[in-house]
Amino acid sequence: HLPSAGGGDRSRGSDLGPEDTRRAVGYIFERAQDFHRRGLDKEVLTVDNHADNVLLHLTVQQEQPQRAEEVHQMLLWNGGNQSGIAVSSVDPNGCVHADQFSWHYGFGNVRERPFSVIWTDTSEPRMAVLKDRKAHLKGRCRFCRYLDICNGNLRVRAESYFDDFLAPDPACYLTDDEIGIAPDSAAAEEAARWPVPVQQQGAAA
Repeated sequence: HLPSAGGGDRSRGSDLGPEDTRRAVGYIFERAQDFHRRGLDKEVLTVDNHADNVLLHLTVQQEQPQRAEEVHQMLLWNGGNQSGIAVSSVDPNGCVHADQFSWHYGFGNVRERPFSVIWTDTSEPRMAVLKDRKAHLKGRCRFCRYLDICNGNLRVRAESYFDDFLAPDPACYLTDDEIGIAPDSAAAEEAARWPVPVQQQGAAA
């Protein structure tokens, strides 16, 4: 997944839509299973869209239900997006950022303060929110039943799309029904305030 943020923002018009993205990720899952069946020791990564965690869980529930809980526990351990928690980026000038896509916002400079001090300084508002973001998220992310295994996905992509880093990630391809948002509910009303492509696709269907 190419984050539409920073230099990648110019590629937004070339992004795959929700259905095509989901189909592509499903194909990657199929190929990974094929490698395993053939005894090929391959590490397969899909990165920068933690909706993939949820799709993996849903796929296992359907195809290997006996392993669903095991996979769910592993995804909980993974924790979803870790920008500002276990992922950081230090640019060539020493400025500390939440991840490699978020160079527009810095938390401090390692030439002036130790990284350990910068990274644990929750008096910095954005740092504090990133480290404990669930209660602050907006739109459909706030009500998602899979928030514990996604953690709100990539915040910088939401910021690039909505100009608000707490808005829902527009690259989530999971439907409102899948994430537990019932039609005509308060959650659906809140989600509609921050429409993402998968919702617009559903409305057009």
